[in-house]
Amino acid sequence: MTDPYPADVSVAERLRRQRIRQTLTHLSRTGELPSLPSTATAALTLARSPDVDTGEVCDLVETDIGLAARIMRLANSAAYARRTPARTVRDAVLALGLRKTCDVLVATCFRRLHTVPGAHTESLWSHALAVAIATEELARLTRRIEAGSGFLPGLSHDVGRVAFLLADPTSMDVIKGLVEAGAGARADLEREWYGFDHAEAGAILAADWGLDATQAEAIRWHHDPLQAEGGRPLAVLLSAADAMAYAIGYGTGAARPRMDGLDELGLSTEDEADCATRVQSAFVEHSELLG
Repeated sequence: MTDPYPADVSVAERLRRQRIRQTLTHLSRTGELPSLPSTATAALTLARSPDVDTGEVCDLVETDIGLAARIMRLANSAAYARRTPARTVRDAVLALGLRKTCDVLVATCFRRLHTVPGAHTESLWSHALAVAIATEELARLTRRIEAGSGFLPGLSHDVGRVAFLLADPTSMDVIKGLVEAGAGARADLEREWYGFDHAEAGAILAADWGLDATQAEAIRWHHDPLQAEGGRPLAVLLSAADAMAYAIGYGTGAARPRMDGLDELGLSTEDEADCATRVQSAFVEHSELLG
């Protein structure tokens, strides 16, 4: 696979990324890393394009009846409160906006990665969705980044854990048990076990899927956001959203993440509570839509 990172990445960093990919592929029973369906990849490409138009997005939505139905349902939901119901895909896309439509397309496809049998898949999905919504809400509240650019990195922030689950579910169970027994932080135990943690793996996978280098860097450092450089504003929001998701009941275990992101944002108790309420409400609606 072609390295999607900028040409100025050091040789040592390229070798590190190659080693992570090789390790995950070796661990996987199928020999394959998680990949997004072509519809999601196309949606990510459109979301990044400055020249995308409504017709292109409508054409993509209409390639899948199930996706089109979800877009229509969301456009006609209480969240968008249209005076006139959306009756066509074009109406729905215009109601949601091009970026939000692409977000829903990617989220619908991403959901399919969380349908494999196992005890962790549902909690990982709920957590990913809650963090995506919380990142978007916190971005809107703080204006640290453009609000619409927070959803997909939030959705993808723990994709490294999805890779671990698909590649090596037994070891994931062992690490989860050690974390809950107080043997150490998850990231530290993952590095001992694999040589890298889920955030490092997730950054590489997210970049392979089409997220930009800044978003990938933020995913890599979402547990230690002050280590990020170009992606620091987003990393702080991801860290805060991660903590908020746990606080409202959408965590993936008993051990809560550090509060670095929320502390860095410096929100008032009232603002934080209001934001959490909005995230909870939006989570219910999105969860019903995406299944």
